[in-house]
Amino acid sequence: MHLLGHEVVPMPKLRKSGWDWILLSFLLLSSLWVLIPKRLQAQQAEIPPPSENPLAEDSAQAERVVSGRPPLYHVKRIANPIWWFQTGIRPLVGLAGKFGTESGGPKEEKTPSTSGIKFGVRGHGPSSGFGPEIKPFDKNLFNTGIEVEVPLSVTYKLYESFRFRVNFPLISHEATEPPGHEATEVLGLELTGGYASRPSDSFFGIGNDTPLSNESRFRTVSRTTGLALDVRPAKSLSFRVGSSFRSIGVTQPRDFRSVTDVFQPQDVPGLMTGATMFVSTASIQRDTTDHPHMPASGGLQRVEFSLNEGVRGGDFSYYRYRADLQQFLPLTEDRRAVIALRAGLETNQPKGGSKVPFFDLPYIGSSSTVRGFMTRRFSDRSVMTASAEYRYRIWQYLDLGLFADAGQVAPEIANFAMDRLHTGYGARFYVRSHKRRGFILDIARSPEQWAVYLDFSPLF
Repeated sequence: MHLLGHEVVPMPKLRKSGWDWILLSFLLLSSLWVLIPKRLQAQQAEIPPPSENPLAEDSAQAERVVSGRPPLYHVKRIANPIWWFQTGIRPLVGLAGKFGTESGGPKEEKTPSTSGIKFGVRGHGPSSGFGPEIKPFDKNLFNTGIEVEVPLSVTYKLYESFRFRVNFPLISHEATEPPGHEATEVLGLELTGGYASRPSDSFFGIGNDTPLSNESRFRTVSRTTGLALDVRPAKSLSFRVGSSFRSIGVTQPRDFRSVTDVFQPQDVPGLMTGATMFVSTASIQRDTTDHPHMPASGGLQRVEFSLNEGVRGGDFSYYRYRADLQQFLPLTEDRRAVIALRAGLETNQPKGGSKVPFFDLPYIGSSSTVRGFMTRRFSDRSVMTASAEYRYRIWQYLDLGLFADAGQVAPEIANFAMDRLHTGYGARFYVRSHKRRGFILDIARSPEQWAVYLDFSPLF
């Protein structure tokens, strides 16, 4: 899914000493959980090879085989906490396969359907909550090869998203795989559009040191339409150029004090006017990951440039430069243990004396930037983020991760400094089906608070 959705549940401030000890104990137990299987594998490697004498081997087997179950087998099984965990998580695994990401079901059909309706669960970005998604689609409209999809979703926090996408294939390579595989598109023209309502987004001011006491919120209503040309010269490489028309209105938030109650309009560009923008974008992406939902090797690199010109609402005209990097390094041959790295850099440069509207400023404070801070905690014209994560598959349906994040915002890239970094750390649980579709639960800690993130459309 193009839009990353997750639910952020900030936790109240607690006494640092007690909870930090609890987290350290949890991380220690998690590490032991990771190391124990490796120790067992080492012990198994020390077992001598089977005897060349089949009679001796049969005799040894006869001595080791136990007929029937040991005494009180069922009682011991029920008393085992691992059995409780497996029994409790199995329903979640079923939901992960059925609704996680964009899946319409955990089973792969031999002949994929070319039209119908997909059902899923998703969110609409930071603090949006999650809710059902209905997506009618047709991959071969009127037998012309045209792809159409219309995703519609509303979260329990009443964040709304209604979009459509129509793809016109211009050049395709015929499939060389067995029957049932689709042709590979080399050149396509894509028409997109949508409506989005975000009733309560946070704002703390502009800068890397804004206080928590500035917390206020705003509502945005966006309408977008665009046309883009996609070029895929290779399976892992794609280019995209396009133009879009955006209209963003800013109004009073729901059930919270407004940004207008805390800040002066002249200090927050676009606060009273919103903006209507004409955007031209060009991007290049290289994707060598081994799986689209939870990679264990390969990487993803993406660079994007855009020119944003204000049409109405204010003097907004600026260039945007953005680079994203993800890399996955398997530590074992079975890819059970993985190091995942992520980094991002963005800067917005106004043209002349123009400005960047506050709702378009990059920020840190989300599951995709620096975890552990409130949503959109710090924002400015430039931002840098970095994450490192260790992942280990502790069970067929569950991965455990330990992560550390860092990031900062500034007016210019030249203003970045090591002593201005904001950091967070924590643990991640990835519940997934056999198709690697699933959802993520992050428990994060920052100098300001604890936070819990639930993500139904993980991209990292």
